Amino acid sequence: MKKILFFLMIVGTVFAKENFTVFGASPPATYFLYSFNPKVIAGINYQFKQRELTFIDSSIAQLPVIGGWFGQGNTPNFETLLKVQPNLVLTWNYNNGYKPVDDKLKGLGFKTYGVNIATIDDYVHLYKEVGEVLRMQKRGERLSNYVRKALQKVQSVKEKVQVKKVVYYAEGVDGLLTECHASIHADLIEYVGAYNPHRCSNKIGYGRERITAEQLMLYDPDVIITQERSFYENIYKSQRFRDIKAVKNKAVYLIPSTPFSWFDRPPSFMKILGAQWLSSLLYTDLYPNKIEKDVDAFYQLFLNVKLNNKQIKQLLKDNNGNVLGF
Repeated sequence: MKKILFFLMIVGTVFAKENFTVFGASPPATYFLYSFNPKVIAGINYQFKQRELTFIDSSIAQLPVIGGWFGQGNTPNFETLLKVQPNLVLTWNYNNGYKPVDDKLKGLGFKTYGVNIATIDDYVHLYKEVGEVLRMQKRGERLSNYVRKALQKVQSVKEKVQVKKVVYYAEGVDGLLTECHASIHADLIEYVGAYNPHRCSNKIGYGRERITAEQLMLYDPDVIITQERSFYENIYKSQRFRDIKAVKNKAVYLIPSTPFSWFDRPPSFMKILGAQWLSSLLYTDLYPNKIEKDVDAFYQLFLNVKLNNKQIKQLLKDNNGNVLGF
């Protein structure tokens, strides 16, 4: 609270303007702003793909592409940023390493506000905190309350789990890139009460650690999840993976990714829905309601989109063409 009051004292009445704008210094920050109100976004980090535009305001694609600090070595187009002149830059930090970014922005004359996220639980207080900063307290409270209740539901399922399912997160076209159990890129696995067999601390800052096919067979996961469509479409044709439990039991799932990934890369508020999806997928008998209900409520609140049944089914398609919960 002291941080927020100090910040508001410094910026004065800048947010009293009806047309104040904020630039998210990385995609997670921009997505976060979008969940408050897309109209406050000053510019985007990259040109949105058509898939991403399916359920978001089309006007977002007309905003200037400023770039940002994300990926490996990307920086904004400072000329464009200076031309756009947002009232505030929101920086998004996972490991308290964003001081050079803040220093650069402040050196250019921009006001900045940094948020730090270590776990998905941080969204509960972040929505309240940034709601205060943006003078959108009611919106922030509403989003925070949703997150708190949704995550409490996921944790109540976790507490009832007696046998943890082993879940492997497959990355890369061959599925042999993955994330350490301690990585924020795969934290939902253990958050929902499952077990990530790749036990390690991150050796590479951006993750995506390579393992061998033999190692994957030794892991013998109950479930495999992936964002790589090519891997997902070919896994059942692979002779070397045919004896893995998840393959034998048809338990390989493509992670929903519209408009943004529900699980990882880039991380976003969609992980809140992803936690519910993964919990319901792994522990269907323990999950208290049909996941379709959660998808509908989430899209209405966070994206201002009312889905029809066909759209919900399309979002939740599994590898058999069936729909979870139906």
